[in-house]
Amino acid sequence: MIPKLIGACYAVWLMDHVSNINTLKSSYYAYFHSAIKYGIIILGDSSNSGNTFTLQKKIVRIMVGAQPGPSCRSLFQQLEILPVPRQYTIPI
Repeated sequence: MIPKLIGACYAVWLMDHVSNINTLKSSYYAYFHSAIKYGIIILGDSSNSGNTFTLQKKIVRIMVGAQPGPSCRSLFQQLEILPVPRQYTIPI
């Protein structure tokens, strides 16, 4: 699952230079979010969930053009995207 998520990050990174935030959010939901939901349903809480959350933070930073480092909480709220740990607690 991690290679698929890395590919989604790369796709959003490529699109970042030529599209707006709405297109980036659509591609996020098409590539990244769908893979996360599939992984949660099939794999449950696995050891890769930390890596998944790290990749999700990376893709959110790419989408808004933020630098790595500080907390992404406000970025998730700005984009109205649920972080991976939060998706485990909400029913599908």
